[in-house]
Amino acid sequence: MTQQRFKAFYFDGRSSKPQEVTLVLLDDCVWIQEINVTYPLKTIEVGAKLKDTPQSVSFTDGSYCTLLASDFFSPPNDGINRFAFKLESKTRYSVFAILFIALLTAFSLTFGSTLAANAIANALPQSAIDAISQSALSILDNNYLSPSKLSEEKQEAIKRSFAQINDDKCCALRFRQSNTLGANAFALPNGDIILLDDLVYLEEDEQMRGILAILAHEKAHIKLKHGLKNIIKVSISSAIVGYLIGDFSGLAAGGATAIIDAGYSREYEEEADAYAIEKMRELGVSTRYAADIFEKLRLKTGDDYSLLDSHPLMDERIKRFREN
Repeated sequence: MTQQRFKAFYFDGRSSKPQEVTLVLLDDCVWIQEINVTYPLKTIEVGAKLKDTPQSVSFTDGSYCTLLASDFFSPPNDGINRFAFKLESKTRYSVFAILFIALLTAFSLTFGSTLAANAIANALPQSAIDAISQSALSILDNNYLSPSKLSEEKQEAIKRSFAQINDDKCCALRFRQSNTLGANAFALPNGDIILLDDLVYLEEDEQMRGILAILAHEKAHIKLKHGLKNIIKVSISSAIVGYLIGDFSGLAAGGATAIIDAGYSREYEEEADAYAIEKMRELGVSTRYAADIFEKLRLKTGDDYSLLDSHPLMDERIKRFREN
C-alpha cells in the first residue's frame, strides 16, 4: 500500500483553534494520524493548489485541513487538479492560458456568437420565439412605449395598405407612441411590427406608400430572422460578460436592448432594403415615397437618424430608394 504524508493544520469545524496533524494519503482513503480518523477519497473535497497558497482538504463532517504552502496534495483520482497545478506553476503556461482565454472570449463575442445565433435561430420552436417577443414587448411597453394617438381611421388606412404585402399573414401591425424612440419602426421575431406615431407624421402621401415600403423593410427582418439572431447574439454576449464579471443582470433586458439598439449589420440592412424595393416593384409602387421620409428624417436628426441607429448612412439609403 502506497502512502504520502503531509504536515497540516486540522480544524474540527467547531473551534477556530488549529491542531497540528499528519495527513496520510493512502490508495483509497485519507487518514489523520493524531486523531485516528479515516475518510474515503471519494468523499473528500480538495481545494485548488495555487502556486504559493496553502491547499485545503475538506471532509464530510465539516472539518478540514490546511496544508503547508510548499506541499501539494493530489489524490490518484484528482487528475484535473494536478494538471491545473502544472499549468499555474509555469509562467509560460499561465501566459498561454491567459492569451487562449482572451482569444476564445473575443471569438465567442464576435464570430462565435454569430455562428451560434444562426444555428439557434433556425432551431428554435415558435413557442420560444413567441415567449422571447412577448417578453421584449412587455419591457418596451413598460419603459419606452405608450398607446398610439393616431386616429382609428389612420390606423385602418395603414393596415389596409400593409395587407398588400402581408398576404401570407406572417406579421401583425401594432401602433405605439414614444417620447424616447421618436420616428421609428421595428420588428419583433414573432412577426409583430411596431410602428411609432412620429414616423407616420412624416408621411405626406395619402396612400401611405412611404410607410408601406418601410413596413416591407421591417417584414424582411422578420422573414430573414435578423432580429431573432440579434437577440440571441446579445444574450450570448451578456452571458459571457456576466460570467467574467459575475453580473448577469444584463441578460434580463437583452431582448429589448437588441430591438431598440438593433445593431443590424450592413448586410442585414441591405437585404431588408432589397426585399422592400422588390415588394414595391411587384405592387407597381414607387420607392421615392420612402426616400422622401428618409429625407425628412435626415433633416430632423442628421446621419444618426432615429429609424434604428445601425441602418446604413442616410445618403446611401436615400440613393438606393430614389434609384428604384
